[in-house]
Amino acid sequence: MKYNFKKIETKWQEIWKKNKIYLTKNILDKKKFYVLDMFPYPSGYGLHVGHILGYTASDVFSRFKKSLGYNVLHPIGFDSFGLPTEQFAIKTGQSPKQITKLNIKKYSKQLLKLGLSYDWNRTISTHKKEYFKWTQWIFLKLFNSWYDKKKEKAKDIKKLIKIFNKNGNLNVLAYSRFSKKFNSFQWKKLNCSDQERILQNYRLAFISKSSVNWCPKLGSVLANEEIENKLSKIGCYPVCKKKMFQWSLRIKAYLVRLLKDLKLIKGTKKLKSIQKNWICETKGINIVFFLYKENNIINKRAKFEIFTTKPYLLFGISFFCFPFGSSLIKKYTQFGRNYKKRIFKNRIVIFSGLYAVNNLNTNKIPIFISNFVKDKFNKKIIHCIPYVNFESYFLAKKINLNITRIINKNKFHKICINSKFLTGLDIKIANLLIIKFLITKKIGFLCRKYKINNAIFSRQRSWGEPIPIYFKNKIPIPIYEKYLPLSLPNVKNKRKDFAFAWNKKKKQIVYTSLIDDKNIFKLEICTMPSWAASNFYFLRYMDPNNFEFLVDKKIENYWRNVDLYIGGIEHATGHLIYSRFIYKFLYDRGFVSSKEPFRKILNQGMILAKSAIIFKKKNKLFSYFLVKDNIKKFQKIYIDVNLLKNKNEVNIKKLRNWMPEFRTAKFISENNKFFCYRLVEKMSKSKFNVINPDYICKEYGADTLRLYEMFLGPLDKAKIWNLISIKGVHMFLKNFWNLFHYKNKFRIDESKSSYKEQSLLNVSITKIKKSLESHHFNIPISEFMILLNKLKEMKCNKRDILEPFTILISFYAPHISEEIWEKLGNNKSIFFATFPKMNENLFLKKYLLYPITLNGKFKFKIKTDISVNTSKLITRIFHSLLMAQPINKLFLVQNKILNFVTK
Repeated sequence: MKYNFKKIETKWQEIWKKNKIYLTKNILDKKKFYVLDMFPYPSGYGLHVGHILGYTASDVFSRFKKSLGYNVLHPIGFDSFGLPTEQFAIKTGQSPKQITKLNIKKYSKQLLKLGLSYDWNRTISTHKKEYFKWTQWIFLKLFNSWYDKKKEKAKDIKKLIKIFNKNGNLNVLAYSRFSKKFNSFQWKKLNCSDQERILQNYRLAFISKSSVNWCPKLGSVLANEEIENKLSKIGCYPVCKKKMFQWSLRIKAYLVRLLKDLKLIKGTKKLKSIQKNWICETKGINIVFFLYKENNIINKRAKFEIFTTKPYLLFGISFFCFPFGSSLIKKYTQFGRNYKKRIFKNRIVIFSGLYAVNNLNTNKIPIFISNFVKDKFNKKIIHCIPYVNFESYFLAKKINLNITRIINKNKFHKICINSKFLTGLDIKIANLLIIKFLITKKIGFLCRKYKINNAIFSRQRSWGEPIPIYFKNKIPIPIYEKYLPLSLPNVKNKRKDFAFAWNKKKKQIVYTSLIDDKNIFKLEICTMPSWAASNFYFLRYMDPNNFEFLVDKKIENYWRNVDLYIGGIEHATGHLIYSRFIYKFLYDRGFVSSKEPFRKILNQGMILAKSAIIFKKKNKLFSYFLVKDNIKKFQKIYIDVNLLKNKNEVNIKKLRNWMPEFRTAKFISENNKFFCYRLVEKMSKSKFNVINPDYICKEYGADTLRLYEMFLGPLDKAKIWNLISIKGVHMFLKNFWNLFHYKNKFRIDESKSSYKEQSLLNVSITKIKKSLESHHFNIPISEFMILLNKLKEMKCNKRDILEPFTILISFYAPHISEEIWEKLGNNKSIFFATFPKMNENLFLKKYLLYPITLNGKFKFKIKTDISVNTSKLITRIFHSLLMAQPINKLFLVQNKILNFVTK
């Protein structure tokens, strides 16, 4: 009987779906294991073989844990809001909701074809009301919370208002940008709008004017992770800085805890170091400087601070650079009138007429307005030390400023010079001394700086979660939780009037034309970012049909913590940090029962493939060989690898039809041929170098693809995709099938297996279990092949050997295993079969080979029963040696070695 994988796989996929065998129940008294895949985004391209690597690994481990008696939760869902769908909808004139529906259908079909053991009854999609209700609910909780630094936790904003009504903010230790102090009388005197303006400085979700990454072509703000080389990752459009009113989340309040609690997560050093470097904690000192105008201090309030990790360099400051639009410059100067402007290297430098002085150094230091010098800590005000900074040195030379040499280097030390009381000291001692001095004089205080900023939460998009806020007199007011979800408006044909205004009296959405700022108010038109919904999706999987609570407390307490989270390491800086932050906030407010969401994170290596790149300048596209010596001056554009002919030649006709932007473009070719550049990199939809798994499933079957993905190498290593060895994997499955069939008939030997056959199986079981527990998913496949070849040699097809063997293979190849399992006479699915038991007696040695030595020199080995009496063993050996000389000493290491020593 031939191995007809198409018939077998179709049959079992239908049976599994119909019988819902992967349904997971909340059995609260059974040991649990929660396996999670990173949230897939349902793009129009569908799945590619890179996705399947992680999905197969999680499925293998889920099936393995199920066989060990665990109640395994292995869910799937779709992160279905996003900019790519919106952009595609704009280009094609379709509805993003309809596009998303079709994409999810396509994804689901592909996932079902792979035989993955997902509980489809728990499936969630972030664009559905039932889900984004809770995204909005979390936002409102953040809006109505503040961070108590003393208790190191988030609290309800009502408690803060209560404190303000009693004592003002005089004794409040909160994470806030608000420095002004007020008492209860001053607080109560303020109207509601002014009180809210102060509260915005304390809320964990707040609105403020921020400098953001603005992409005019996409019409939206982008996160740092969405930009590469000052271009958007989607579409490769230019990105610039722009100041806008934006919603933000006060993630900086949680940075200390995010760093400290990394020890609670099992993950690679690389993963943890990426998170540490992204947060980037730096310890240093903030130093106060006062503003002088001509020879007089302006006033005690006219001051600013700078941060440094090397305060011993302060005596070398030659000038300060303030940014354009600085509030201090606007307040204390008449900037713009008769000021001399200088331009160096396309950067502007203007003297402000102000100076800076502090108690450390009475010298007046000039202040310039410039964008010339950059600093990673002081992004607004920069202290410029020409002796140690080239850009500062260049500018000081150009405008004839004094350059003070402050460090003298020798072979062993760096010594401070021209630094008053630090002169002659080693820089390490000088640093400690000046810190002490600054703190004593109250012109400096120790602090920590972080690279990561508060997370910008607004996006100027139409396909995302609406922010549940309306505005009254420009003050944000939250919509009550009981009226959630706030749904997206149905906008057609770019109508100006659509249903997206809030009727305060009727508590419902009405048309924007009815806004009167009395009863009907403007709603926030920005949506949430693409990462908003993926911060807590693992909680909704636990209790997806609960419409009253985010998750039931008993159910959350049972499933709490994802035991194994599998996904790409590229998400370490975005998704993993944001999800940990939101989870910690939910923990503070009592909605979850643990500090961290994930017990163990396993990062899959990238599947690499060749991408195709062409080069653009203005509206002209150039063949690679025409620009290869000057590539940096051209914009890189990725094209679909399916548009290529042989030898990297691009089919221009297909390319013009592929995207509208290429239809009118001018192609500069060479000898009537247009070549692209090929680069081996991560397989990605954005790089158009993906391999669709549907073709492989059609040619070889899903079981072959699953086995092949795991056989490529260790899960955490990068792998170049090729199909050279897939035929060998497919042949292995054919041979496994043939082990049960003879002359087109299924046959199985019911007789008891031999000691040798049992030993062989036990060795394989042990190795496979050990490999799976350590997540070495490629090793068991090698063991399967070794075992199969040995069983073929021995012509063994005995039930007590092949049945356990089938269970082991079912983790990787469920379809063929399920078919054989049924033929073996089992009524229940192999999914419920227990892991094969190991016979430990088979590993016990019955005989020993004793090395015998005489006066330390090896003579021979003697085979003896392990239970033999020691005196009988010595007598037997003594006679074997036939020695003429008497024995003086005898050294015995039990079950190891025996040494005779003569006189």
